[in-house]
Amino acid sequence: MDFTLPEHLPGLLAEMDAFIEAEIKPLERENMQYFDRRREFARTDLDNGGIPARAWEDLLDEMRRRADKAGWLRYGLPSRFGGRDGSNLDMAVIREHLAHKGLGLAQ
Repeated sequence: MDFTLPEHLPGLLAEMDAFIEAEIKPLERENMQYFDRRREFARTDLDNGGIPARAWEDLLDEMRRRADKAGWLRYGLPSRFGGRDGSNLDMAVIREHLAHKGLGLAQ
């Protein structure tokens, strides 16, 4: 079995890493309360039955907006639906790559 990545994937992963560093990591740094020891209380509206806090949902919406604008949110969808025609192999490699980065908005 050949486990060599197709030629386009290393460059694609580098492109994604650059996007994460430029667009997603700054959001995390600006909103550390959602990623450190305070995260569960910051993410949860305890006074409203434990639903996700509006500010947390807004942060996720902003992350999704940036990812969509850069072509990552719908990467695996056909181009006619706004995707980049990413294959199942592409998506598996991307998920594995992101899993090794640790927790954060990019996962």
